[in-house]
Amino acid sequence: MPVSAARDAAAPRRRTTNWGPAVSVGVIVVLLVLWWVLTTGTETIKQLFFPSPESLWQGVTTLNVRLLQDAGATLVRVLVSWIVGSALGVLVGLLMARSRWLMYALTPIIEAVRPVPPVALIPFVILWFGIGDSGKIFLGALACFMVMVVNTTVAVTNVPPVYVQAARSLGAGSGAIYRSVVFPAIVPEILSGFRIGSALAFAVVVAAEFQGADAGIGRLIMQASRTLNTSVVLLGTVVIAVMAVLLDLLISRLSAYVTRWSSNR
Repeated sequence: MPVSAARDAAAPRRRTTNWGPAVSVGVIVVLLVLWWVLTTGTETIKQLFFPSPESLWQGVTTLNVRLLQDAGATLVRVLVSWIVGSALGVLVGLLMARSRWLMYALTPIIEAVRPVPPVALIPFVILWFGIGDSGKIFLGALACFMVMVVNTTVAVTNVPPVYVQAARSLGAGSGAIYRSVVFPAIVPEILSGFRIGSALAFAVVVAAEFQGADAGIGRLIMQASRTLNTSVVLLGTVVIAVMAVLLDLLISRLSAYVTRWSSNR
């Protein structure tokens, strides 16, 4: 071994500092300061067009319990629709990938309904379910179902055939292959689909609340917009963003734990 190579191998490795989190926090702080300067400091942007941080906080203190109730109602609808729609989507996707006849039977229906925005069905859903929770959960579940059924079928078809052939050569049956080979191989892609579905569930449920609801952030935003109460409109938007980010972070952490065996971790 050359002397220079030996010296490099013997030298202690320098720790590289991860500045990623600091950069993210710095960007957020800069945006908050810029927000305050443009709205309160210089009044370049009028309160009607974009509220200041002070008016946003005033909205929090004024609404208080009502804000928590509306946020809780929206979050429950999103979670139920996301769980139900995602579970059904994964189940149907696995069945379609396993049965050729079921694939032929369901693919035309799914491909015909999938491009249709779920919010386009809101008038029918109101007629069918009223303005209660069931209609909003149905729309959110439908959106998540469409994402997950396609994501699951594509993930199964992308499993390397050599894995299945190796399992069969060892005497594994069809059920054992799905349990021990196919399903573990598609877990990372399914978890990625969960993240997409959660964001879509928020969008669809809030849009459905715009059209009519007893409680929810969508109803709160719609009522505030009718009176040009833009501080409450922005507050509702921020609450939705915070809940969506926290749910996405939870799914991301769960995904990292479940797929810790992956080579990408």
